Amino acid sequence: MPFNYENFINNSKLEYTKEINGLDEFLNSLGFHYFSSVKLNNKHITFNSISLVVEVTCNLDLLELLAHFNTGRWGSNGREESPLQHALDILDLQNQYHIDIEELTFFLNDTSIVIKRIYDKSIPSQLNDILKQIAFNYVFLTRGLTQNPYEIFVPIFEDIIENIDANENQLNMVPKSYSEFWGIYLDKDDEASIYDVNKNTYVCGDLEFLSE
Repeated sequence: MPFNYENFINNSKLEYTKEINGLDEFLNSLGFHYFSSVKLNNKHITFNSISLVVEVTCNLDLLELLAHFNTGRWGSNGREESPLQHALDILDLQNQYHIDIEELTFFLNDTSIVIKRIYDKSIPSQLNDILKQIAFNYVFLTRGLTQNPYEIFVPIFEDIIENIDANENQLNMVPKSYSEFWGIYLDKDDEASIYDVNKNTYVCGDLEFLSE
């Protein structure tokens, strides 16, 4: 059978402009449970998967959000899993290709939290634990409540860290968990700082530009 170039191009266009069934319901569900305006910023499409870049804008300060989260009044659906995980599982079932979250950003009144995927479904499955970690580390993150973080990057990767004061065995190109190193911009500092989650402290090191 001869190769039909035109059919190949048309099929490729269909493949790489996939529509996502149930996307509006997915975004609305997140907006409801996180009391936020939620939008799809971007999507990266491969032959059999779609990775979403999602932005959540919430009219709360970080400390307010953590207080409401800890009491179950924000980001809760009465289940053990996060509302994000539950909504994504439903979205996945409605489509014939794998859907995951590549990046999730919370834009708050005083802070933005940028969470990157480190393995399949890592963001939806670990979101509640990440928020709990931020709450637990809040006093340490703010240097004893003397500074305010205005950008938190969870996690940071070895290829954007230079001269970090840590054992080489602690560092991997892709972190194994979200409880390793975070990048944090504080309001009284000119440069981003590296926060060691396991040690509850900032460590010496240089970060390349994080917002790329």
